[in-house]
Amino acid sequence: MRPETQKLVTGQPSTPTEQATVLEREAHRLRGEGKIDQAFQTFDRAAHCYEEAGENLRSAVCFASAATCWNIHTGWQPLRNAATRNEFAAVQAFQAKDYAYAETLFSEAALLYEKEGDSTKYSYCYVRAKDARLLRLWRTFTQLQVTGTGAIRLEKVGLKERMASFFHWFSSSLNRAIWGYGERPFRTLGVAGGILLISAFCYYFSGSVLAEGMVRGIGFGESLYTSVITYTTVGYGDYLPLGWTRIVASMEALSGILLTPLFLIALTRRYLRMYR
Repeated sequence: MRPETQKLVTGQPSTPTEQATVLEREAHRLRGEGKIDQAFQTFDRAAHCYEEAGENLRSAVCFASAATCWNIHTGWQPLRNAATRNEFAAVQAFQAKDYAYAETLFSEAALLYEKEGDSTKYSYCYVRAKDARLLRLWRTFTQLQVTGTGAIRLEKVGLKERMASFFHWFSSSLNRAIWGYGERPFRTLGVAGGILLISAFCYYFSGSVLAEGMVRGIGFGESLYTSVITYTTVGYGDYLPLGWTRIVASMEALSGILLTPLFLIALTRRYLRMYR
């Protein structure tokens, strides 16, 4: 270890930023000399110092550098080290509002966790990568600039690119809300339950349905039954909606056709990954 680094480590007064700068410089030297294990540890310490000083973006770079120290190796522990440091780097980049960088780092962490067979961490990093992309698209559409030290400036884009970003942001937002990018199957189940209840209230407050050839009132229990039958597209025909509730029934049936496969796909993906 170089004298200036040793001086910092042994407790000489210095700010976290100054200490991190020296540690980062030392880590680059160690990596250049092929001392990967020492370089990893030094990058890791530098990243924590930058994090303590509030330098999120520089912390992200050091965590990412620590991850690259292990990417040249093979084996369980090296992959785990690389995955966790990419994840730490992504969190820091996200806090620094560099969403493009955060998306890349979260994606790399997810890939490494998947190789490790850690389905929980894979799912977490995959979703965070998609969330970072969502925020990046929104910033591109609004051309919102981030202020502060180390802020990333956006290049001006034309109206066409901004509208394309809005379209992708809107579709990704629906993707997130409906099934959590394919990683949250029970969110789809919750959306389906909400549609069933809202549709049941619509049938109930409409006041009447066609049943056994006659127009008559309908209770909430019958409304809920009608909603379930309509959503599952069974269509017994014992209760027929009238008036504006026909539109509700059509939309409910269409949502049932679309949401049920999404729920099954997401559930299958999740449990196949967990028990493979």
